[in-house]
Amino acid sequence: MKALPREAPEAWTRHYRALLQVRDTLIRESAEREAAARAAMERGGADALDVASELTEHETLVAEISQEQAELVEVEAALERIRLGTYGRCEVTGEPIAPERLQALPWTRWSVAAAAQREKSR
Repeated sequence: MKALPREAPEAWTRHYRALLQVRDTLIRESAEREAAARAAMERGGADALDVASELTEHETLVAEISQEQAELVEVEAALERIRLGTYGRCEVTGEPIAPERLQALPWTRWSVAAAAQREKSR
């Protein structure tokens, strides 16, 4: 188990460790998908159907990698908020984020109300 940095308050130890696990999983899965995407493009099919299938597989893997990279950015930002002492506070309202929400989405930046408002405004 990785040691916590001095910047991580004791109150967020569980969340910090959960975020580290999510980060490690995302990094590992992203590397696996990148290798699979490269392999799909290198195989090269013998006919048009094979080529189309390989291209579809490659595009799917690239989309998954992109999503994982976006999630990784959020996880890294949450780890930094723990270090800075701003973790667990909504970036919109400044109010505490519900513990249940942090349990479900430890990288979240927003309270339920603020997240709903963001979605509504999109």
